[in-house]
Amino acid sequence: MKDYVLDMTLLKYIERLEQMDQLIRMKATGSSKEFADKLGISRSLMMQELNVLKELGADIAYDKKRQTYYYKKRMKLFFGFLPKSDDTSKDF
Repeated sequence: MKDYVLDMTLLKYIERLEQMDQLIRMKATGSSKEFADKLGISRSLMMQELNVLKELGADIAYDKKRQTYYYKKRMKLFFGFLPKSDDTSKDF
């Protein structure tokens, strides 16, 4: 049962990162406080998770004029599996 709770926590965490990604791609985050409110978390936790996205390679900036976070380069967060093609290395 304990593993199931951990799995649900991990799933919720991934879903929140995906929600953050979607809002950033849509340029619809609002200020850091508004972004945290949209996610239902504290501003400090949102900032920590924004740093996680950055550590994963996201190039994120904040536009003061539009009041939104955005990706400097076109990108999308992806969690999941990709099909293996015949030309993929054996250790894929």
